[in-house]
Order: sequence, then structure tokens, then C-alpha cells
Amino acid sequence: MKVADAVRRARPALGTLVELGARVPGDRRLAAESAIDEGWRALADAERALSAFDPGSDVARFNAAPAGAAFALSPDAARVLLASARLFRESGGLFDATLGTGPGDWSLAGEGGATSIRKRSASVRLDLGGIGKGYAVDRAFEALSASLAGADCGGACWVNAGGDLRAGAVDLPVYLRDERGGGAWPWLVLRDGALATSFYGPGARDRLSGARSDEDRHVSVAAPCCMWSDALTKVVALTGQADHPLLARHGAVAWLHPGSVP
Repeated sequence: MKVADAVRRARPALGTLVELGARVPGDRRLAAESAIDEGWRALADAERALSAFDPGSDVARFNAAPAGAAFALSPDAARVLLASARLFRESGGLFDATLGTGPGDWSLAGEGGATSIRKRSASVRLDLGGIGKGYAVDRAFEALSASLAGADCGGACWVNAGGDLRAGAVDLPVYLRDERGGGAWPWLVLRDGALATSFYGPGARDRLSGARSDEDRHVSVAAPCCMWSDALTKVVALTGQADHPLLARHGAVAWLHPGSVP
């Protein structure tokens, strides 16, 4: 068997540049290419279901619907909206997928394994930008990893979506960007799990609550999956608590970095 090679592919998606990669024996590159294609398909499915800018997505359909409308959700949208509703409750309203337009004006219901959503007010809007990117990373990673395992290539792979990362059985170096001075410095190595980083400068509006911070909040959160890493950075950024109780509940760890890295 040949020495392991890295196979990596990148393309624009999720509003950033996304890279999918795998480390496989040198004679299994074709299988790795096929697995990466599976990852891209899963990521695209998630993006189509969650993007507020795609008129066919569940989010766009909800935003365009009149008060009283209800419809069944795709599995991807259902998972993310259920997680969003849970985090809204757990965070005491800090995490709000409606951006303040109506946190109590939408509801979910489940029957026979399906999940439906109801719109109670014409003005409420959903925006899953604070959690959906992490979920799409997870979907891509899970599809990529499963395809590699099915082809007997092992599970060494990663997904990097502009700072939202998920890795498995591979050492992925992470660099911390200096948001003020420029450049980046080695910080840690992610092997198994997920990491998300967000930066909020003075006066920056948090996309999930409409709150404004009065200081730099450069936040990283590591968790078993990227959906929770992504969402919990917002809770930490708003509270300034790197030891917020929600982190332990989701098996996560957080860091508050200075705005400028030495």
C-alpha cells in the first residue's frame, strides 16, 4: 500500500471558500475524489434548504408566506430549526433565529417522523446564518467520511468553510488571524471534532440578536459537531463568558481571544 496522500478540493459555497479534503493511500485517490463529490452534494443540499437567498429554500418559503401558513420541512431544515428552538430556550433568548422580528411568532410540530413549521405573524423572518453554516459543514463531513469508510479508505478527512472546521482522524493545523494587525499565527491542531471562530469588533451588530458589543469579541468554540460550535460562538460573544453553562451542556470549550494577536 502506498504512503497516504492528501486529496483536497475547494470551491465557493456558504458565502465563503469551502475546502473538502481527505488523506488516503496513494492508490485510492479516485475513491477519495468520489467521496469528496458526495460531500459537495450533501453540502449543496443543506445550503438549498437553509439559505434565505434561495427562493426555493424552506427558510425563503417561510419568510414569503402569510401569517397562518404552515408546511412540512425538509429533514435538513427541520434539524437546524429544532436545534435553533432548543438553543433559544437554553440561552434565555440570546440565540434568536428571527433576529428579533418575532421570536414567539413561529412554531414547530412533529407527526409521523415529519416536522412542520407554522408562521404566526406576517412580519416574522428566519435567518439561519448563525447556525446553518456549521450544520452544512457537518453534513458535508458526514457524507465524505461515510463514503471514504464505504470504499475502505479510512476516515481521515476534513471540511473547512472559512473558519468553520470539522476534522476526523487527521491533524488539521489551525491558525489564529490577527483581526487588527493582519497576519495569522499557529494556534492549535484539530484532530477529531469541530471548531468555529467569529470576530465582533466595537459596534458590530450581532446577526442573531441585534445587540451591539462595546469591545472586540474574537471567539472560538470547539465542540463535537460544527453546528453547535457555530451557534455557541454567538452566545459567548454576546455574554463575554468563555465558561458559559451552555458550553458544558453541549460538550464544548470556548476561547475569548484578544483583538490583536502577539
